[in-house]
Amino acid sequence: MTSQPPGPILEVENLARHFRSGERRRPIRALDGVSFSVNRGQTFGLVGESGSGKSTCARTIVRLYEPTAGRVTLDGADITRLSQRQLRPLRRKMQMVFQDPYASLNGRMAVRDLVAEPLTVHQPELGRAAVTRRVKEVLDQVGLGEDHMLRYAHEFSGGQRQRIGIARALAINPELVLCDEPISALDVSIQAQIVNLLRDLQRDLGLAYLFIAHDLAMVQHIADHVGVMYLGQLVEKGPTDRVYGNPSHPYTKGLLASIPTPDPRVDLTDRPPAIEGEIPSPINPPSGCRFRTRCPYVRDICAQTAPKFTDLGDGHDVACHLYPAAAKQDDRVE
Repeated sequence: MTSQPPGPILEVENLARHFRSGERRRPIRALDGVSFSVNRGQTFGLVGESGSGKSTCARTIVRLYEPTAGRVTLDGADITRLSQRQLRPLRRKMQMVFQDPYASLNGRMAVRDLVAEPLTVHQPELGRAAVTRRVKEVLDQVGLGEDHMLRYAHEFSGGQRQRIGIARALAINPELVLCDEPISALDVSIQAQIVNLLRDLQRDLGLAYLFIAHDLAMVQHIADHVGVMYLGQLVEKGPTDRVYGNPSHPYTKGLLASIPTPDPRVDLTDRPPAIEGEIPSPINPPSGCRFRTRCPYVRDICAQTAPKFTDLGDGHDVACHLYPAAAKQDDRVE
């Protein structure tokens, strides 16, 4: 592993992505002013309910969706408004692993060609022998062998297909990999294998990850920092041990309270209540704090003003009116 300079490989500032909603022309505010950074060699986890904007965020960062507003900086270069031609050389630095490996892999292509395709696009000067050597190398890194090269995606299990997707992402030696719920379509026993594989690859190759998942326990296992998304916005972010050890936003507390506890001897009476109700429509989000329609601590100000982030110390930030801007860690409302 080569040593990486300190600092962020990815910086996201006030990123927004709005979609048209048909005849009424009211925008669907799928992503609305999200800011965070991913440090080199580390993992930033994004968690939240379905419909909170996590996948839209990842797809907007890699420019599969064009940003409505905001800025994305990759390794110091602003890529937000680059043309596709200008963006192509920078795509070698970031690749993506998708949620459904069966849908993201071309079923008409053998594994050798699937993994080789990024090389032929970004490094056309490589000969066939060099490409084949690289394909063998990355397949070995993800736990697959040379005998898999001439087989097709439908011949593999879900976990093996996801390993092929990871190998495809690694083929051109990226520095940043965006993992869009890479384990949610897999069996529970396979999920741990894939997460451990990603951790091993990060250790060996110095990769940075943006890791999106519903499984909060898996995010706690793999992420150095975590951001909690609700209805297109971040409501809490910080080091993983801080956010999980002392959750501050009512939404974060509700998410953590929703994690099943397999041990029947654990007393759950002191747990905060799980989140009630459904996530509102991004076409017409609530005024002020978007979580106010489901929050057990709602006040009048929550409907009038959107909360700004408050620094709770050690890089732990929360956007909630329970924590005024001047609040210190010892003054929190529990």
